[in-house]
Amino acid sequence: MALPYGFTKRKLDIWSMRRDGLSLSEIARKLGVTRQAIHKLIKTIDDQVIYALKSVAIASKIDIRYVDVNKGILLGYSYETNNRVIVTFSTIHGVQIWHHHSGNCEGCVSNENCRKIILDEAEERSISLTDDEKKLSPTELASIIFSRVIPGLEP
Repeated sequence: MALPYGFTKRKLDIWSMRRDGLSLSEIARKLGVTRQAIHKLIKTIDDQVIYALKSVAIASKIDIRYVDVNKGILLGYSYETNNRVIVTFSTIHGVQIWHHHSGNCEGCVSNENCRKIILDEAEERSISLTDDEKKLSPTELASIIFSRVIPGLEP
């Protein structure tokens, strides 16, 4: 994958470590730099993640309802589809848009690609799934995964 939105591998690694719960001091120790250097860099990284999420939402005519830069997630609403939309930022897949729907994933040509990406999203966010959950359609998987990431979101 090409690095999204002007990110460097180092910035993505730092963002990922913070998303995984490491403190700025722990990240600094791990990278052999000062906490102040990480603090300054995190501000730049946060701005880039927010820009990526919001620019995709705006371009897709998504009404923004909730953003969590630390988790790389945006919850919005599409008046075109009359449904919620989730925009994610991932170190593996960059920015992805997930439309809430109850369509037939099994008949879709993108089914396996969507399944791989949503399972990668879960793994990258350290979300454990049961074997039965892993067998669900990408739409059902997305509902479960994002309900565990966004407070108060019903699957």
